[in-house]
Amino acid sequence: MPWESLRRGLRLLFLRLALGLAFLAIWQFTSGRFISTFWFSQPTLIFDHLRIYLLGEGTVFEGKLISDLFITLRAMITGYILGASAGLILGFLLAQWPLAAQVLRPYLLAFYGVPRIALAPIFILWFGIGIESKIFLAALLAFFMTFFNTFTGIQSVDLQQKNVARVMGASQLALVNKVILPAASPWIIAGLRVSIPYALVAAVVGEFIASSEGLGFRLVLAQQQFDTTGVMAGIFILMFIVMFFNMILDQVEGYVLRWRPVEERRAHGGAF
Repeated sequence: MPWESLRRGLRLLFLRLALGLAFLAIWQFTSGRFISTFWFSQPTLIFDHLRIYLLGEGTVFEGKLISDLFITLRAMITGYILGASAGLILGFLLAQWPLAAQVLRPYLLAFYGVPRIALAPIFILWFGIGIESKIFLAALLAFFMTFFNTFTGIQSVDLQQKNVARVMGASQLALVNKVILPAASPWIIAGLRVSIPYALVAAVVGEFIASSEGLGFRLVLAQQQFDTTGVMAGIFILMFIVMFFNMILDQVEGYVLRWRPVEERRAHGGAF
């Protein structure tokens, strides 16, 4: 029932907020008393830093939050869309073409085994220090997570379900739309969800290595100045970005998987 669903949602929101506020309260109380603020800073100092970062008050972070956020999100989102789309398409095609999957398997696994972050300097060499290198790095990380989940999800579809659909006269297009994609959608959405932090990490790491703007650049600048508060503020921003995009995917997942029984949806509560 809608009211029951709303009640569960509000209860979950309350518990999450209560846990977060309790953690911040303990942190605020212990920092400066039992733990030096030099190591972990303090929530009030971090929030004040974020205010300055947003509004500006004569610091190196003066009013740069919006522009830095836009630059990092642009690299992340563009790379995520490109990489996730390529992963979805290739994962679907190879799952339908077993011979090609067997031929490409060792090469894909070998390339996947290479630390993608280690490729950042090469991408910067190829594409320059501009946003292009960050986009391609984010796309690469998002690609593999989406590809493997899509490929595995489609291959895991029950063969009996597909055979029953064929016996009932389903065309290949109907088989894909009515059987394969719905059955594989939990895997696909899980891949899309996991790809979000990977794409963000790629964009930020690219800014670590070579950039003069963006959230990654500000984090490096704060670290070089031993500004723990600035580093923690940047980490908080990155955490909220991931949480925001996961909230969006929660809504997408709820719509795409609306065919699942209510008990199953309640048990999962959305992917972790």
